[in-house]
Amino acid sequence: MGDELRRNQQFSDFWAIVEKSRVTALIVAVNVAMFALLLVTGGADDSINLYRWGAKFGPAIQAGDWYRLISPVFLHAGFFHIAANTFALVLFGPRLEQEFGSTAFFATYIVSGVCGVAASYLVSPVLSVGASGAVFGMVGAYGIYLVRNRREFGGQVNRVILNLIFILGINIVFGLVWPGIDQGAHIGGLIAGAAMAFLVSPRRVVDIEDDFAIFGAPIVRTRFVTASRSNILLAAGAGLLVALVISWWVTNNVVYDAFTMGQYLIFESATS
Repeated sequence: MGDELRRNQQFSDFWAIVEKSRVTALIVAVNVAMFALLLVTGGADDSINLYRWGAKFGPAIQAGDWYRLISPVFLHAGFFHIAANTFALVLFGPRLEQEFGSTAFFATYIVSGVCGVAASYLVSPVLSVGASGAVFGMVGAYGIYLVRNRREFGGQVNRVILNLIFILGINIVFGLVWPGIDQGAHIGGLIAGAAMAFLVSPRRVVDIEDDFAIFGAPIVRTRFVTASRSNILLAAGAGLLVALVISWWVTNNVVYDAFTMGQYLIFESATS
C-alpha cells in the first residue's frame, strides 16, 4: 500500500512539473508540426524533402544557407527518430525547465542544438536532421547542474549522475557502431549544454540572518537563484558565436569531393 501511494505521488509530481513546462511543450509541438508537414509534402524519410525543409548539408551551408544551422533541430527523419527524441525531451525537459527557468532552459536547448549542427558540419557534409544535439545538451546541462550542487542534493544524487553517464555512454557506443548516427551533433550538443550549465544553471546562495541577541546564533538559509536574463543572453550569444566561428571556418577551408557536390546539384535542382 505504501509503495503504491509513493508511486502515485511520484507520478502526480511528474505531471505537475510537465504541466508547468510551457517551453518544453512548445518545442514538442513545433517538432510534431514540422514532422506532420514533412509527411504531407513528400515524406519524413525522403532526402530531397528533408533538404527542402532545411536539413543540414555541408555544401548548402557553404553556399550561404546559414539558416540550416538551426532548422535541422526541428526536423526528424521517420517515426522512430521523432519518438525517441520526444521521449527524451519529455523526460529531461520539464525537470530542466523547472530548475533552470524557462528562459535559461530555452537558451540551453537552442545553443546546444545549433552547436550540435555546427559540430556535425565540421566533421561531415552528409545530410542530417534531428533534435539529438539539443537533447544531448539537456543531459549535459542537467549533469553539470547536479555535479556542481551534489552536496546540497545529498548522496542519492550520485546515483542519478551515474545513470546519466551510463545513458550517455550507451548512446555514444551505439552511435559508433550503428551507421547513420550523427555523432558530431551528439558530442557538440553535449559539450555546449554542459558549458551553458556552467553559465546559466541556478547557483546556491547562503543567507545569514543575524539573530545573536535572541537565540545566540545566526540563522543560515540556503536557496537557489536562477541566472539573470542579461547573463542568459550573454551566455547564449557566446554559444551561438562559437557555432558561427566553427561554421565560418568550415565554409572557408573545406573542399568537398565530386560525389558530395553532385548530391548538392541534385538537391538544388529537385527543390528549385
